[in-house]
Amino acid sequence: MSGIAARFTKFLALAVLALAVTASSGAAASPARTPVLGVVPHSGQSAPVAPHALSRAIRAAGPTTLTFDASYQTVINGYFADVAHDRGGTNNVYSVATQYYDNPGAVHIQYQSTFGGAYVDHDPLPANGCNDGFDTYCLTDQQLQHEIQTVLTANGWHGGLDHIFFLMTPNGVGSCFDSLGQCSTDTFCAYHSDFTDSSSEVVIYANEPYEGPYPGCTNDLTQGFPNDPDADTTVNTISHEHNESITDPLGNGWIAANGSENGDLCAYDFGAQSGTGVGAYNQVINSNHYDLQQEYSNEGSACLQNATQEHSPNGTTLAYQGGPVMHTNTTYAIYWLPTARNTSPPVVTGTRIVNQILTTSVGAWAGGTAPFSYQWQRCSSTGTGCTDIPGATATTYTLTTADGGHVLRSTVRATNVNGISPPATSASAAAVIDVPALTKAPHISGRAKVGKKLSASRGSWTYRPTGYASQWLRCNSQGGSCSSIGRATHSTYELTRRDAGHRLRLRITATNAAGSLAAISPATARVKR
Repeated sequence: MSGIAARFTKFLALAVLALAVTASSGAAASPARTPVLGVVPHSGQSAPVAPHALSRAIRAAGPTTLTFDASYQTVINGYFADVAHDRGGTNNVYSVATQYYDNPGAVHIQYQSTFGGAYVDHDPLPANGCNDGFDTYCLTDQQLQHEIQTVLTANGWHGGLDHIFFLMTPNGVGSCFDSLGQCSTDTFCAYHSDFTDSSSEVVIYANEPYEGPYPGCTNDLTQGFPNDPDADTTVNTISHEHNESITDPLGNGWIAANGSENGDLCAYDFGAQSGTGVGAYNQVINSNHYDLQQEYSNEGSACLQNATQEHSPNGTTLAYQGGPVMHTNTTYAIYWLPTARNTSPPVVTGTRIVNQILTTSVGAWAGGTAPFSYQWQRCSSTGTGCTDIPGATATTYTLTTADGGHVLRSTVRATNVNGISPPATSASAAAVIDVPALTKAPHISGRAKVGKKLSASRGSWTYRPTGYASQWLRCNSQGGSCSSIGRATHSTYELTRRDAGHRLRLRITATNAAGSLAAISPATARVKR
């Protein structure tokens, strides 16, 4: 959706806001605290905003679509590819940065940008780390860093002073520097910063919220939108953060006396335009039109659209602070389109006995609703090594003999506009009980002679029988045609004259909640008189 009509039309002067923020504590390895740089503030903010000093305009709850408009990714990916295509040229804003250097006078920035690729990230959002007064979901800089690290790990991407990662969050997701406020709805439209990743490499990144719903992120009086209003709004802030990351990646490169970087000094200053109205543009990059803010040139002491406009230096507004620059750079686009997040796992109810029915709830979810999908799994007796049960995809499941001794669990997935979530799993519970099964037969011991006493073991059984019943049997001389001996229901039996010439057996019946099973011992020798 387009937010052009909702935006303020006031020209914005930008300034750096240097706040200490904590880098990711998730996968990142002991990241250092780094400043947030190149902040693009909202309308009416022309100076840094101190913590707690901002009077926030609280709006009604924001949209929760968790999407971009239809052409958002296409335009931004095309922009990165176009900037890479025209590398080495002098006819766009990136060429202005080639006058800057590190190792004074020796190693200048090159306009050598490549596009490393785009990745659509479907990880669910974490729990809110902030409240921007507008959006349903709000993430802190620390949470954004953590997700960037997750994406780097998943893709095998690496940091370094020649890579920069642009994280685009969707409509309905705001962000703040930290839990104290200063957010994408009232303070900034984008910023860049860095952290140390799990490979001990510096990761240079930019936070690019979806700006369509927010006022103050365009200059509607002069800015054109030749491709798509919301995508072009973000492309302009991408250009701002990209150029600042090149000239001041770590906050100790090229900075003006008031703390501004090269992009800050020219924010929303587009210079001469071709065309008018929404279709206005000032850049032709790989034959495609863009409207980008100008970049500051020390050699021209002015905001310029490209290096061909430069002339003899007559000022040093941006001063070199001794830190590194990005001599070449590879850009990566990360589009975070989250699936639903489980906030409370599903719960399984029912008796865990063969032939009984188990039922699962859906649990609770954020960022996703029906339809839900279900999959029952059979695990080992300790709840590990779980595998899907073919065809068991309903809210209920009837236990079978194959489940005996196993732990059963349900998995539930929720669906939202971005797809199906990772599975949420019910808690482990006791193993399923089946009817007892014999693992070692009952055994009779003792001398088979009238007047002697026989004793017997009840054997070994599975599924933890809760009771056993004994019955002595008198059989023929071959051990067959057995019948019960009245009142002989104990574990011992004293042989009588009636037993002479017969063989005896013992029947043990084991019982648990699932039912009963009987097993008969081997026969004794013939009973002697």
